[in-house]
Amino acid sequence: MSTPTAIEQRFRRALKAEILQLLNHQHLTHISREAVEAVGKDSGLSSGEATYEFLRLKGVVWEGTTSRANDSEHPWDVAQFDVSWFQRRGDKPSP
Repeated sequence: MSTPTAIEQRFRRALKAEILQLLNHQHLTHISREAVEAVGKDSGLSSGEATYEFLRLKGVVWEGTTSRANDSEHPWDVAQFDVSWFQRRGDKPSP
């Protein structure tokens, strides 16, 4: 496994912060592909790189499932978080 680049590390930190903001402050249990792409853009990644990195970080930064709209041209459109995974890690308070 190669060492993450500075851009990948920045994306990883920003993605984790975005997910925890969604879970703990907005009380949302999902993130859209567009939101992942926006975090990637802010971190210096293209849309494709951001969505690839997001999927690669499953089990590291996030856990859950992805789903796709019937008419979508993308492999996934929304990631639904496994809230209990975040709770076990101490990243989300238990109800």
